[in-house]
Amino acid sequence: MATYFCRNCWNEIDEDQIICPHCGADQRELNAETFVAKLIRALKHPEPETPSRAADILGKLKAREAIPALWDVVEQSEDMFIVASAIEALGEFGDTDILERIQKVLVQKTSAPVRAAVERVMKKCNITS
Repeated sequence: MATYFCRNCWNEIDEDQIICPHCGADQRELNAETFVAKLIRALKHPEPETPSRAADILGKLKAREAIPALWDVVEQSEDMFIVASAIEALGEFGDTDILERIQKVLVQKTSAPVRAAVERVMKKCNITS
């Protein structure tokens, strides 16, 4: 028997449920979302590999509409590997203001994965710290 999950809150639902009993999301509407919108929502997925992969893809796509959601990950996630993925995704945009803000992250988050991500972004953009 297959397991199905709400595309919004990721709680388990029945295969034929249209409205999630946990969050009230209409599964048909979520199905119609754009790829980028689905990736942005995936940044909050409970499985750690999913947000990291979503951040990576958003960075490669240079999906500007994802910038606020990526910053939310940097500022709110407790998983430093996911934060590192969001930092590297933001670095893909190459904007001066984003790069300056990335450098400031080191003051707030000093874990090894985050520090390494910031260093990779700065090296890729030819910025010395």
